[in-house]
Amino acid sequence: MGKILVEGGGAVKKGLIIAIVIFVGILVTLGATQGPDLYRMVKAKDRLNNGAIAYARGDYDEAIRLFKEAMELYPNMEQARLYYAAGLFAKFNLTNEKPLALEAMRIYEDVHQKNPTNADAIAYLAVIHKHLADMAETEEERQQHMEKYREWTLKRLDVPGLDDKAKAEIYYTLGQGYWQESFQITQPYQVNRPPQPVTWNVPESEVPKVKALVQKGMEYLNKAVELNPEYGDAWAYINLLYREQAKVEKDPRVRAELTRLADQARDRAMELYKRREEQQKQAQKSS
Repeated sequence: MGKILVEGGGAVKKGLIIAIVIFVGILVTLGATQGPDLYRMVKAKDRLNNGAIAYARGDYDEAIRLFKEAMELYPNMEQARLYYAAGLFAKFNLTNEKPLALEAMRIYEDVHQKNPTNADAIAYLAVIHKHLADMAETEEERQQHMEKYREWTLKRLDVPGLDDKAKAEIYYTLGQGYWQESFQITQPYQVNRPPQPVTWNVPESEVPKVKALVQKGMEYLNKAVELNPEYGDAWAYINLLYREQAKVEKDPRVRAELTRLADQARDRAMELYKRREEQQKQAQKSS
């Protein structure tokens, strides 16, 4: 299911159905299993088929029931566990019922324990923790889920077969998130707005938090551009992180240097965006 299932939408339903059809075909082909075991496998396959149909029409309760039956009929069928958890997550997205997310996490953690490089389990665990962080009622709870989100996002680097660009995207995702957290702290303290010179009056109590977020964000974004020097989005956020740090620096010389570095990163991003646009135009002409 992979990335397409995490992101949601109609493509998720289509991707899930195609994946199940392929998987069912494999089960039938591997019919060497005999007796009651074969019977349970065939019954589980039937539940997966019907669950996919229910999922496609948005009947997540029915899909969850059928996927769970498939999982119980044939516990060693990893895909049944993944689809059951995906159904729980889909309903959680509609209802924000926390127990659904926790049950999905339990299933994905079990899959991960048995198969540490399963990309779907790792990706979903990261996403679910991010959702729970966003709906947390306390800052402590939010921080706990954010730490887990980052931990599971980094585990995506362990999935076999990732090229440098894919790894760079993972580092970019983390770096961009640190910028977002810093921006949420600093933005309320903007004093002036254009055309006046923009200044910030960030409280001293918030300055260490901002600097720590900038440092971690830079760490991951620098890894992203090391792996993919032409990653325009990563350069754009390096620019933004330099500007975040400039907001909390008192020394005008330090602010000026940070602004210079930000401008360099911004110009690099714009250069790469322009190059990519020209390449796309050339490709369209060629086709």
